[in-house]
Amino acid sequence: MFIYLILISLVLTIQGVEKSKLFSYRIIALKDYDFFNQLQIDKKMEKPWLVFFFMEHEQQSKEFIPIFDKLAEEFKTTNMYFSAVDIYENEDVRDRIVVQTFPQLVYFDMNSLMYRYNGELTFEGVSNFVKNEEWNQLQGKKVPKEINYWKRSIRKLTGFVAILIYSIIFSIIAIICYFQNRSQKNLLKKIRRIDIAQQNIQEKKKKYMKIE
Repeated sequence: MFIYLILISLVLTIQGVEKSKLFSYRIIALKDYDFFNQLQIDKKMEKPWLVFFFMEHEQQSKEFIPIFDKLAEEFKTTNMYFSAVDIYENEDVRDRIVVQTFPQLVYFDMNSLMYRYNGELTFEGVSNFVKNEEWNQLQGKKVPKEINYWKRSIRKLTGFVAILIYSIIFSIIAIICYFQNRSQKNLLKKIRRIDIAQQNIQEKKKKYMKIE
């Protein structure tokens, strides 16, 4: 038992090291518990933030990770923080910011307004966005004060796992209905055979009585 615990702790440690290697030290990895405090949402922000919302095992996210690192290095002298949030692990941030597509870049200015980057996720595209301050051409929105739990519920109901569960439940119901229907048909066949057998007995009795 003790050996198993050691092995599990080693696996978790290795996973933690691998996750820390996703980004360079210039990228601030944020979680549910510290995201809004770090950004100082609803307060006077010290610096604007460019936040990369991603999903670790999604292909486009994986392709953009080295590009985002390169951007952080390119603009290291800029008065801006670069951050990354795994939306799979940080549900509260995702639902409060309303991240429906990923990967996604969101710029947060010093007035706690957020601007969603709609250009191509390339080094040139994002680089121009930062250099030319293209967020000024977009319509900023206030960060919602609360999580939209209704949207979270809808997402869970329509998510892949939910659909899989519904499919399994439907399959089980379909199988039960099939076997019930089959058993009813077999029962009806048995009843019919009994009826036929009783009719044959009655006919034989009638013939026997006529003979007598």
